[in-house]
Amino acid sequence: MQRLPAKACFALKLFGVLILPMTSYADSFSFSGYVKSYALAQDSISIENNDTKKSTTENTNSQNQTQAIPGNFQSQNALRLMASYLSTSKGNIEIDYEVQPLYFSNSDMAGYYTNDNLGAIGGTVSSASNQYRYKDLDAVLSDVGSHGVVLQNLDRFNYQYSNQYGDLTIGRQVLSFGSARFINPTDIFIPFAIQTLNQEYRVGIDAIRYKADVGDFAVVDVGLVIGEDGKKQNSAVFLRGKNSIQGSDIEAIAIILDDAWLLGGGIERSIGDFGFWFEAAYMDWRQSNNSEGNASESDISENKTFESNSLAGNIVENFAANTLPSAGVYTDNYWRSSIGSDYALNEDVIIMIEYHYNGAGSNNVEDYTELATQAPYQKAGVYLYGEHYLIPALTWLASPLVSVSASAFYNISDSSVFLTVSSETSWSDNLYSDFGVYISHGDTLQNNASDANIDYAFGSEFGAYPLSVYASLRYYF
Repeated sequence: MQRLPAKACFALKLFGVLILPMTSYADSFSFSGYVKSYALAQDSISIENNDTKKSTTENTNSQNQTQAIPGNFQSQNALRLMASYLSTSKGNIEIDYEVQPLYFSNSDMAGYYTNDNLGAIGGTVSSASNQYRYKDLDAVLSDVGSHGVVLQNLDRFNYQYSNQYGDLTIGRQVLSFGSARFINPTDIFIPFAIQTLNQEYRVGIDAIRYKADVGDFAVVDVGLVIGEDGKKQNSAVFLRGKNSIQGSDIEAIAIILDDAWLLGGGIERSIGDFGFWFEAAYMDWRQSNNSEGNASESDISENKTFESNSLAGNIVENFAANTLPSAGVYTDNYWRSSIGSDYALNEDVIIMIEYHYNGAGSNNVEDYTELATQAPYQKAGVYLYGEHYLIPALTWLASPLVSVSASAFYNISDSSVFLTVSSETSWSDNLYSDFGVYISHGDTLQNNASDANIDYAFGSEFGAYPLSVYASLRYYF
């Protein structure tokens, strides 16, 4: 009789652990979850030769031939099982486990995820990072030929004890900070990238956290993030305070990493009929390019996690995606801030606008490739490469069962834009469907024929994003 693979056996055992308490502690145990399926079609990504100015008239045609990354169809599926045991005297236990079977018509895309490389251009799947988890399961549960992969994620596993003084949570949990609507400068622990499809549950990290109520509206929040293998360079400490004063919700936070510290805060309030928010953070890195020098070729090559002879594979190598920063790729200190407002035109339509300043980014497109390998992008939750962004958005409740939303991330620095339009339909209390489009505009990827070290570079930030169309079905139980 054929035996199941070890990873599959573990998943079945974990499922049993989630189900078993239902019979033993039926009064205090709750079990829920969802099944989601996304069908995603992405257009090809063109790559232009930016060295044509150096070419002669005779060979212009041969040098200006446009290459392309092929289009791709994806089937993204997810099964999430959520179990909790509630006890007023013994505390609460929470366990969430998710399995994600993925299929890609382009086998190169499947290869990125098989090798835990989630920085592929056009990637829309969010996955956990071991950097802020003490120990974790293998992200890849199983390969399915050359076009498929099954990912797994033990996303919550914590114990919570509450009393009249506050709440203590130990284990894998969600940490999310900030008051801005779109980009939170104080939120540095694995935020969602803007193109991620499934953003319902924030990725959990390992931490010990205590939240204490110190007044009617005041909260003190302190915690220790325990990263991979408990190493100091992968861990962090934070202290956060929040209070409501004369209609304003005010938040202040300090985060200490092994090689950096952050001070920040934010405010939310209403001004007349308008909602208003402001959030800012200052990041101080103890190592900088001025003292350490830029990353060497050997530093970057050691950090590469996926190699391929394909066109797309070479691009991923150039951007050194999903790597940890080496000693030479730390950045100067910087500010990040977001300010915005929202307004209800009527009971069905809400408009919003937010401006974001990203001091970790650059106004020079040529810097984007190097930025992707630097510490803010690998350790501090930064994922945008420009400096100045304008983000308008609209939400429309078309009917009690149908809502439509749209937003645009406009990079003022390079004049590229990433536009999202989506609709949600509620078919019942448990069944929902979604339809959406990602549209980008800007200069596409550039082929650096004159640079032997970097084959491909950004023409603009969002110009390299493929046109994407998706539909999904979600069932909750």
